[in-house]
Amino acid sequence: MRKHRPGRKTAALVLAGMLTLSAAAGCSEKTGPSSAGQENSTPSQSQTQQAAGKITVYTSEPQDLVTDMLEDFKAKTGIDYDLFRSGTGDVISKINTELETGSTDADIIWFADIGYMNQLDQKGLIRHYTPKGAEKLDPAFNYNDGMAWEVRQIFNIIAKNTLKCDVEIKDWTDLTKPELSGRFAMANPSYSGGAFTTLVGLVGPDGPGWSLYEDMAKNDVKFEQSNGNLQTKVASGEYAAVSVVDFMARNAQNEGSPVETIWPESGAVMIPTPIAILSTVEEEKQAACEALMDYMLTQDAQRIFVEQGYIPVDPSVGVPEGAPPVEDIKTVELNLKDFTENSAALRERFAQIFGE
Repeated sequence: MRKHRPGRKTAALVLAGMLTLSAAAGCSEKTGPSSAGQENSTPSQSQTQQAAGKITVYTSEPQDLVTDMLEDFKAKTGIDYDLFRSGTGDVISKINTELETGSTDADIIWFADIGYMNQLDQKGLIRHYTPKGAEKLDPAFNYNDGMAWEVRQIFNIIAKNTLKCDVEIKDWTDLTKPELSGRFAMANPSYSGGAFTTLVGLVGPDGPGWSLYEDMAKNDVKFEQSNGNLQTKVASGEYAAVSVVDFMARNAQNEGSPVETIWPESGAVMIPTPIAILSTVEEEKQAACEALMDYMLTQDAQRIFVEQGYIPVDPSVGVPEGAPPVEDIKTVELNLKDFTENSAALRERFAQIFGE
Protein backbone atom coordinates (compact mmCIF):
# COMPACT_ATOMS: atom_id res chain seq x y z
CA MET A 1 0.00 0.00 0.00
CA ARG A 2 1.33 3.45 -0.83
CA LYS A 3 0.42 6.97 0.19
CA HIS A 4 0.16 8.99 -3.02
CA ARG A 5 2.08 11.99 -1.78
CA PRO A 6 4.33 14.44 -3.64
CA GLY A 7 7.97 13.76 -2.90
CA ARG A 8 7.34 10.22 -1.64
CA LYS A 9 7.59 6.83 -3.34
CA THR A 10 4.39 6.18 -5.26
CA ALA A 11 3.28 3.58 -7.77
CA ALA A 12 4.20 6.01 -10.53
CA LEU A 13 7.62 6.64 -9.01
CA VAL A 14 8.32 2.91 -8.90
CA LEU A 15 7.50 2.75 -12.61
CA ALA A 16 9.53 5.86 -13.39
CA GLY A 17 12.59 4.49 -11.62
CA MET A 18 12.34 1.08 -13.31
CA LEU A 19 11.85 2.70 -16.70
CA THR A 20 15.00 4.75 -16.18
CA LEU A 21 16.95 1.62 -15.32
CA SER A 22 15.54 -0.10 -18.39
CA ALA A 23 16.62 2.79 -20.59
CA ALA A 24 20.08 2.78 -19.10
CA ALA A 25 20.42 -0.90 -19.94
CA GLY A 26 20.53 -0.14 -23.65
CA CYS A 27 18.29 2.27 -25.54
CA SER A 28 18.64 4.78 -28.29
CA GLU A 29 20.17 8.21 -27.99
CA LYS A 30 17.98 10.78 -26.25
CA THR A 31 17.27 14.05 -27.95
CA GLY A 32 16.67 17.61 -26.99
CA PRO A 33 15.68 18.09 -23.33
CA SER A 34 14.91 21.73 -22.61
CA SER A 35 16.65 23.61 -19.85
CA ALA A 36 15.03 23.40 -16.43
CA GLY A 37 13.90 26.35 -14.39
CA GLN A 38 12.13 28.28 -17.12
CA GLU A 39 8.99 30.22 -16.27
CA ASN A 40 5.81 28.13 -16.39
CA SER A 41 3.86 30.39 -18.72
CA THR A 42 1.49 29.59 -21.54
CA PRO A 43 3.33 29.45 -24.90
CA SER A 44 2.43 32.56 -26.88
CA GLN A 45 1.78 32.82 -30.61
CA SER A 46 5.01 34.80 -30.93
CA GLN A 47 6.93 31.98 -29.27
CA THR A 48 5.48 29.39 -31.62
CA GLN A 49 5.06 31.32 -34.84
CA GLN A 50 7.84 29.30 -36.46
CA ALA A 51 6.05 26.01 -35.70
CA ALA A 52 4.81 24.90 -39.09
CA GLY A 53 1.88 22.68 -39.97
CA LYS A 54 -0.63 20.76 -37.91
CA ILE A 55 0.40 18.39 -35.19
CA THR A 56 -1.32 15.01 -35.04
CA VAL A 57 -2.31 13.59 -31.66
CA TYR A 58 -3.21 9.93 -31.10
CA THR A 59 -5.03 9.35 -27.83
CA SER A 60 -7.30 7.03 -25.89
CA GLU A 61 -8.47 9.82 -23.57
CA PRO A 62 -12.09 11.11 -23.72
CA GLN A 63 -12.46 12.93 -27.02
CA ASP A 64 -14.51 15.86 -25.72
CA LEU A 65 -12.07 16.59 -22.90
CA VAL A 66 -9.01 16.29 -25.13
CA THR A 67 -10.64 18.50 -27.74
CA ASP A 68 -11.37 21.19 -25.14
CA MET A 69 -7.72 21.15 -24.12
CA LEU A 70 -6.39 21.24 -27.69
CA GLU A 71 -8.76 24.03 -28.66
CA ASP A 72 -7.45 26.14 -25.79
CA PHE A 73 -3.90 25.33 -26.88
CA LYS A 74 -4.76 26.34 -30.46
CA ALA A 75 -6.32 29.62 -29.29
CA LYS A 76 -3.24 30.49 -27.25
CA THR A 77 -0.57 29.46 -29.77
CA GLY A 78 -2.17 29.43 -33.23
CA ILE A 79 -1.03 25.82 -33.69
CA ASP A 80 -3.65 23.60 -35.31
CA TYR A 81 -4.05 19.88 -34.75
CA ASP A 82 -5.54 16.65 -36.03
CA LEU A 83 -6.87 14.15 -33.50
CA PHE A 84 -7.30 10.39 -33.66
CA ARG A 85 -9.12 8.94 -30.68
CA SER A 86 -9.99 5.32 -29.92
CA GLY A 87 -9.44 2.72 -27.22
CA THR A 88 -5.84 2.12 -26.17
CA GLY A 89 -5.67 -1.20 -28.00
CA ASP A 90 -6.94 0.34 -31.23
CA VAL A 91 -4.53 3.26 -30.98
CA ILE A 92 -1.58 0.91 -30.51
CA SER A 93 -2.75 -1.28 -33.40
CA LYS A 94 -2.94 1.79 -35.64
CA ILE A 95 0.57 2.88 -34.68
CA ASN A 96 1.97 -0.61 -35.24
CA THR A 97 0.29 -0.93 -38.64
CA GLU A 98 1.62 2.45 -39.73
CA LEU A 99 5.12 1.69 -38.48
CA GLU A 100 5.14 -1.48 -40.58
CA THR A 101 4.79 0.74 -43.65
CA GLY A 102 7.66 2.97 -42.56
CA SER A 103 6.36 5.70 -40.25
CA THR A 104 3.30 6.67 -38.25
CA ASP A 105 1.22 9.79 -38.80
CA ALA A 106 1.23 10.44 -35.04
CA ASP A 107 3.37 13.24 -33.65
CA ILE A 108 2.11 13.11 -30.06
CA ILE A 109 0.84 10.00 -28.27
CA TRP A 110 -1.26 10.13 -25.10
CA PHE A 111 -2.77 6.94 -23.70
CA ALA A 112 -2.81 4.41 -20.88
CA ASP A 113 -0.04 1.99 -21.82
CA ILE A 114 3.31 2.93 -20.30
CA GLY A 115 4.74 -0.48 -21.23
CA TYR A 116 4.11 0.11 -24.93
CA MET A 117 5.66 3.57 -24.71
CA ASN A 118 8.73 2.02 -23.14
CA GLN A 119 8.93 -0.47 -26.02
CA LEU A 120 8.80 2.41 -28.50
CA ASP A 121 11.49 4.19 -26.52
CA GLN A 122 13.79 1.17 -26.65
CA LYS A 123 13.41 1.21 -30.44
CA GLY A 124 14.40 4.87 -30.59
CA LEU A 125 10.89 6.01 -31.49
CA ILE A 126 10.34 8.45 -28.60
CA ARG A 127 11.89 11.91 -28.57
CA HIS A 128 12.85 12.75 -24.99
CA TYR A 129 11.82 16.25 -23.97
CA THR A 130 11.55 18.10 -20.67
CA PRO A 131 8.68 20.63 -20.74
CA LYS A 132 8.95 24.07 -19.23
CA GLY A 133 7.73 23.98 -15.63
CA ALA A 134 8.63 20.32 -15.16
CA GLU A 135 11.06 21.18 -12.38
CA LYS A 136 8.05 21.94 -10.16
CA LEU A 137 6.61 18.42 -10.50
CA ASP A 138 6.94 15.32 -8.38
CA PRO A 139 9.68 13.22 -10.05
CA ALA A 140 7.11 10.41 -10.22
CA PHE A 141 5.52 12.14 -13.20
CA ASN A 142 8.68 11.92 -15.33
CA TYR A 143 9.18 8.56 -17.04
CA ASN A 144 12.58 7.52 -18.36
CA ASP A 145 14.28 10.90 -18.09
CA GLY A 146 11.86 12.79 -20.30
CA MET A 147 10.47 9.92 -22.36
CA ALA A 148 6.91 10.71 -21.27
CA TRP A 149 5.11 12.83 -18.70
CA GLU A 150 1.99 12.65 -16.60
CA VAL A 151 0.06 15.88 -17.04
CA ARG A 152 -2.85 14.99 -14.74
CA GLN A 153 -3.65 12.09 -12.45
CA ILE A 154 -6.18 9.28 -12.95
CA PHE A 155 -7.03 6.52 -10.50
CA ASN A 156 -9.16 3.43 -10.87
CA ILE A 157 -11.63 3.21 -8.00
CA ILE A 158 -15.14 1.85 -7.34
CA ALA A 159 -18.48 3.58 -7.90
CA LYS A 160 -21.93 2.41 -6.94
CA ASN A 161 -25.48 3.51 -7.66
CA THR A 162 -26.90 4.67 -4.34
CA LEU A 163 -30.48 3.89 -5.39
CA LYS A 164 -29.83 0.39 -6.72
CA CYS A 165 -27.04 -0.84 -4.44
CA ASP A 166 -27.35 -1.17 -0.67
CA VAL A 167 -24.34 -3.49 -0.46
CA GLU A 168 -21.55 -2.16 1.76
CA ILE A 169 -18.45 -1.73 -0.41
CA LYS A 170 -15.17 -0.71 1.18
CA ASP A 171 -12.59 -2.61 -0.81
CA TRP A 172 -12.01 -4.58 -4.02
CA THR A 173 -12.94 -7.93 -2.45
CA ASP A 174 -16.41 -6.63 -1.59
CA LEU A 175 -17.17 -6.68 -5.32
CA THR A 176 -17.45 -10.48 -5.15
CA LYS A 177 -20.30 -10.49 -2.65
CA PRO A 178 -23.23 -12.68 -3.79
CA GLU A 179 -25.56 -9.67 -3.74
CA LEU A 180 -23.57 -8.21 -6.63
CA SER A 181 -23.75 -11.32 -8.82
CA GLY A 182 -24.32 -10.14 -12.40
CA ARG A 183 -24.63 -6.55 -11.17
CA PHE A 184 -20.97 -5.47 -11.14
CA ALA A 185 -18.99 -4.47 -14.23
CA MET A 186 -15.50 -3.41 -15.19
CA ALA A 187 -13.56 -2.56 -18.34
CA ASN A 188 -12.00 -5.43 -20.26
CA PRO A 189 -8.17 -5.55 -19.93
CA SER A 190 -7.99 -7.01 -23.44
CA TYR A 191 -9.24 -3.68 -24.82
CA SER A 192 -8.66 -1.02 -22.16
CA GLY A 193 -5.17 0.05 -21.15
CA GLY A 194 -6.51 1.37 -17.85
CA ALA A 195 -8.20 -1.95 -17.11
CA PHE A 196 -4.96 -3.81 -17.79
CA THR A 197 -3.14 -1.46 -15.41
CA THR A 198 -5.80 -2.20 -12.80
CA LEU A 199 -5.22 -5.92 -13.36
CA VAL A 200 -1.47 -5.40 -12.85
CA GLY A 201 -2.07 -3.55 -9.59
CA LEU A 202 -4.66 -5.91 -8.15
CA VAL A 203 -2.73 -9.13 -8.83
CA GLY A 204 0.48 -7.50 -7.58
CA PRO A 205 1.98 -7.59 -4.07
CA ASP A 206 -0.34 -4.91 -2.66
CA GLY A 207 -3.53 -6.30 -4.20
CA PRO A 208 -5.82 -9.24 -3.38
CA GLY A 209 -4.26 -11.36 -6.14
CA TRP A 210 -5.73 -13.61 -8.81
CA SER A 211 -8.32 -14.95 -6.40
CA LEU A 212 -10.19 -11.67 -6.83
CA TYR A 213 -10.61 -12.24 -10.57
CA GLU A 214 -11.44 -15.92 -10.07
CA ASP A 215 -14.17 -14.95 -7.60
CA MET A 216 -15.41 -12.24 -9.98
CA ALA A 217 -15.74 -14.84 -12.74
CA LYS A 218 -17.81 -17.03 -10.43
CA ASN A 219 -19.91 -13.99 -9.54
CA ASP A 220 -20.84 -13.28 -13.19
CA VAL A 221 -18.91 -10.04 -13.58
CA LYS A 222 -19.85 -8.03 -16.68
CA PHE A 223 -17.42 -6.29 -19.03
CA GLU A 224 -17.54 -3.08 -21.04
CA GLN A 225 -15.01 -1.74 -23.51
CA SER A 226 -14.77 1.72 -22.01
CA ASN A 227 -15.00 3.63 -18.74
CA GLY A 228 -17.55 5.90 -20.37
CA ASN A 229 -19.94 2.99 -20.81
CA LEU A 230 -19.37 1.91 -17.22
CA GLN A 231 -20.11 5.35 -15.85
CA THR A 232 -23.26 5.78 -17.94
CA LYS A 233 -24.63 2.40 -16.88
CA VAL A 234 -23.91 2.74 -13.18
CA ALA A 235 -25.51 6.19 -13.18
CA SER A 236 -28.61 4.79 -14.88
CA GLY A 237 -28.79 1.83 -12.50
CA GLU A 238 -28.12 -0.83 -15.13
CA TYR A 239 -25.16 -1.82 -12.95
CA ALA A 240 -25.19 -1.66 -9.16
CA ALA A 241 -21.44 -1.04 -9.00
CA VAL A 242 -18.49 -0.64 -11.35
CA SER A 243 -14.73 -0.31 -11.33
CA VAL A 244 -14.14 3.00 -13.07
CA VAL A 245 -11.75 5.94 -13.29
CA ASP A 246 -12.18 8.45 -10.51
CA PHE A 247 -12.87 11.60 -12.53
CA MET A 248 -15.85 10.09 -14.35
CA ALA A 249 -17.48 8.88 -11.15
CA ARG A 250 -16.77 12.19 -9.42
CA ASN A 251 -18.16 14.23 -12.31
CA ALA A 252 -21.35 12.16 -12.36
CA GLN A 253 -21.75 12.58 -8.62
CA ASN A 254 -21.16 16.35 -8.84
CA GLU A 255 -23.73 16.59 -11.63
CA GLY A 256 -26.41 15.02 -9.43
CA SER A 257 -26.36 11.37 -10.52
CA PRO A 258 -27.03 8.81 -7.74
CA VAL A 259 -23.38 7.74 -7.75
CA GLU A 260 -21.05 7.29 -4.79
CA THR A 261 -17.30 7.23 -5.29
CA ILE A 262 -15.43 4.68 -3.17
CA TRP A 263 -11.66 4.76 -2.68
CA PRO A 264 -10.70 1.15 -1.84
CA GLU A 265 -9.16 0.73 1.59
CA SER A 266 -6.29 -1.40 0.30
CA GLY A 267 -5.47 1.18 -2.35
CA ALA A 268 -6.67 2.64 -5.63
CA VAL A 269 -4.78 1.93 -8.83
CA MET A 270 -3.00 4.90 -10.38
CA ILE A 271 -3.43 4.67 -14.16
CA PRO A 272 -0.35 6.00 -15.97
CA THR A 273 -1.65 8.00 -18.95
CA PRO A 274 1.47 9.85 -20.07
CA ILE A 275 2.01 12.04 -23.09
CA ALA A 276 5.08 11.80 -25.33
CA ILE A 277 6.59 13.07 -28.59
CA LEU A 278 7.54 10.52 -31.24
CA SER A 279 11.01 10.74 -32.78
CA THR A 280 9.49 10.38 -36.25
CA VAL A 281 8.08 13.93 -36.06
CA GLU A 282 9.05 16.05 -39.04
CA GLU A 283 11.69 18.60 -38.11
CA GLU A 284 9.47 21.57 -38.96
CA LYS A 285 6.83 20.34 -36.46
CA GLN A 286 9.12 19.65 -33.52
CA ALA A 287 8.73 23.14 -32.05
CA ALA A 288 4.94 22.81 -32.21
CA CYS A 289 5.06 19.46 -30.40
CA GLU A 290 7.30 20.94 -27.72
CA ALA A 291 4.88 23.86 -27.37
CA LEU A 292 2.04 21.42 -26.66
CA MET A 293 4.10 19.63 -24.02
CA ASP A 294 4.99 22.99 -22.44
CA TYR A 295 1.35 24.05 -22.51
CA MET A 296 0.16 20.95 -20.64
CA LEU A 297 2.09 21.99 -17.53
CA THR A 298 0.99 25.63 -17.51
CA GLN A 299 -1.38 26.73 -14.79
CA ASP A 300 -3.99 27.53 -17.45
CA ALA A 301 -3.95 23.93 -18.65
CA GLN A 302 -3.79 22.50 -15.14
CA ARG A 303 -6.87 24.55 -14.18
CA ILE A 304 -8.71 23.17 -17.21
CA PHE A 305 -7.88 19.66 -16.02
CA VAL A 306 -9.38 20.52 -12.62
CA GLU A 307 -12.50 21.91 -14.31
CA GLN A 308 -12.76 18.64 -16.24
CA GLY A 309 -12.67 16.71 -12.96
CA TYR A 310 -9.06 15.50 -12.99
CA ILE A 311 -6.61 15.71 -10.12
CA PRO A 312 -3.77 17.88 -11.52
CA VAL A 313 -0.03 17.26 -11.31
CA ASP A 314 0.46 20.88 -10.17
CA PRO A 315 -0.91 20.99 -6.61
CA SER A 316 -0.97 24.79 -6.59
CA VAL A 317 -4.17 24.87 -8.68
CA GLY A 318 -6.18 22.78 -6.19
CA VAL A 319 -8.30 19.67 -6.76
CA PRO A 320 -11.78 19.15 -8.21
CA GLU A 321 -14.89 19.25 -6.07
CA GLY A 322 -15.32 15.94 -4.27
CA ALA A 323 -11.72 14.78 -4.74
CA PRO A 324 -9.76 13.69 -1.66
CA PRO A 325 -6.60 15.54 -0.65
CA VAL A 326 -3.73 14.09 -2.65
CA GLU A 327 -1.83 13.18 0.50
CA ASP A 328 -4.71 10.93 1.61
CA ILE A 329 -4.80 8.80 -1.54
CA LYS A 330 -3.50 5.25 -1.12
CA THR A 331 -2.30 3.38 -4.19
CA VAL A 332 -1.12 -0.14 -4.92
CA GLU A 333 2.35 -0.62 -6.34
CA LEU A 334 2.84 -1.23 -10.05
CA ASN A 335 5.73 -3.21 -11.53
CA LEU A 336 7.13 -2.30 -14.96
CA LYS A 337 7.86 -5.95 -15.79
CA ASP A 338 4.13 -6.63 -15.70
CA PHE A 339 3.65 -4.09 -18.49
CA THR A 340 6.48 -5.48 -20.61
CA GLU A 341 7.92 -8.98 -20.27
CA ASN A 342 5.07 -10.33 -18.09
CA SER A 343 2.25 -8.75 -20.08
CA ALA A 344 1.48 -11.74 -22.32
CA ALA A 345 1.36 -14.14 -19.37
CA LEU A 346 -0.99 -11.88 -17.42
CA ARG A 347 -3.32 -11.49 -20.38
CA GLU A 348 -3.30 -15.23 -21.02
CA ARG A 349 -4.22 -16.04 -17.43
CA PHE A 350 -7.01 -13.46 -17.50
CA ALA A 351 -8.35 -15.02 -20.70
CA GLN A 352 -8.24 -18.48 -19.15
CA ILE A 353 -10.22 -17.36 -16.11
CA PHE A 354 -12.92 -15.70 -18.18
CA GLY A 355 -12.93 -18.13 -21.09
CA GLU A 356 -11.91 -15.62 -23.73
